[in-house]
Amino acid sequence: MILDKWQEEVLECESKRILICKGRQIGGTTIFAKKASDRLADNPNDEIMVVSITEEQAQNVIMMVLHFLETEHKRLLSDRLQDTTKGKIILKNGSTIISKPVGQTGASVRGFTKGVLWLNEGSRLPEFVFEAAKPMLLTTNGDIWMDSTPFGKKGYFYEAFLNKANIWTVFFKNTADVINERPISESWTEKQREGALRLLEQERTEMTATQYGQEYLGLFMEDLAQYFPTELIRKVMTIDRGLLVFSSIGENFLGVDVGSINDPSVLCSVCRINKEKFKMIDLETVHKALLRETTIKIKGSDEKYNYKKIYVDSTGIGLGVFQELFYESKYRNKTVAVENATRSIDREDKQKKRILKEDLYENLKWLMESGRIELFMDEQVFDSLSSVQYEIDKETRQIKIWGRNTHFCESLIRAVSVQLEKKHLNLWIA
Repeated sequence: MILDKWQEEVLECESKRILICKGRQIGGTTIFAKKASDRLADNPNDEIMVVSITEEQAQNVIMMVLHFLETEHKRLLSDRLQDTTKGKIILKNGSTIISKPVGQTGASVRGFTKGVLWLNEGSRLPEFVFEAAKPMLLTTNGDIWMDSTPFGKKGYFYEAFLNKANIWTVFFKNTADVINERPISESWTEKQREGALRLLEQERTEMTATQYGQEYLGLFMEDLAQYFPTELIRKVMTIDRGLLVFSSIGENFLGVDVGSINDPSVLCSVCRINKEKFKMIDLETVHKALLRETTIKIKGSDEKYNYKKIYVDSTGIGLGVFQELFYESKYRNKTVAVENATRSIDREDKQKKRILKEDLYENLKWLMESGRIELFMDEQVFDSLSSVQYEIDKETRQIKIWGRNTHFCESLIRAVSVQLEKKHLNLWIA
């Protein structure tokens, strides 16, 4: 692996507190994975704990570390199957790396004082995680590594970046600089650089200046705010999925966010009780799925829950799933297309107001604020809802809603969109 100069500096850094504030796709998590691999190999009986938002992210980090161990320190990998899992690696020299999702309380972080605490995507971790981790700062035993793109001027990651107490070694790199500064080599050709710059320019034209500034320039933008407040999300996460026993006590609805080989499809099932309150009853994620697989999953879910309506995004690749369901007589009357556009008014018919993206998000937020919805206590639920951001266009005063990990949220806003039809008879779903 040919490292960038800044990656070499991170690798060689011996500071007890290391922070990487970055644009997307520059290799920040990768260099921490290599640093973790080398540390485990060189320090018998050492321990590294990685804390991520979701279980999937936690497993991805372990796989990255495992790659470096297999490439550079294979002799230390244990022959026992139980020593190398998706959440843990134990080496022959006694060193260990454990990767965990954040959970609901941050209890997994408490009491950890030796080795390294690696806070992955630190700007998006709940504040209670840092409250649990801060006691480490009172000792000299444990190190803290933290890497993330920014997420607004708030929280512990932002305070650590400011480094007012001068206890952090801060590395700041944006995507454009990394692409241009990375030396041309066999692993980074001129053709790859040109392709990356084209994609970056495409992102710049499609995103607002504020979005682009946060995601690719690594800036803490004041104009971006979290759409669903953290306290509100936790207030409605009341259902222990492990204890849930389904019983048909109302009308069931399914919302589907259709993914692809690179993005998961998410199916969110809710039950509406007495036409007023919603309870989440199921959540399925289909990774690397073809459209046909997503359709089969929807049909299987309908067999179980007998949905009154199935709401599917009919734009983009979602159109294929919608059409396959719509053209079967069994599903035609219950399958509804919900476009994910950003206009609020259909100019061709000003007498009708379309249910579109802003309306869908506003409806979900209203349900949450009025206590009319209960969701699973699940890190995927929290991560998706908390990742949604918004900004107000300074010229048009229109709200723009977006997020990096909104697959679950997109399925949920569709699942509960029936409430919009009930509230406003002049609204219609496209």
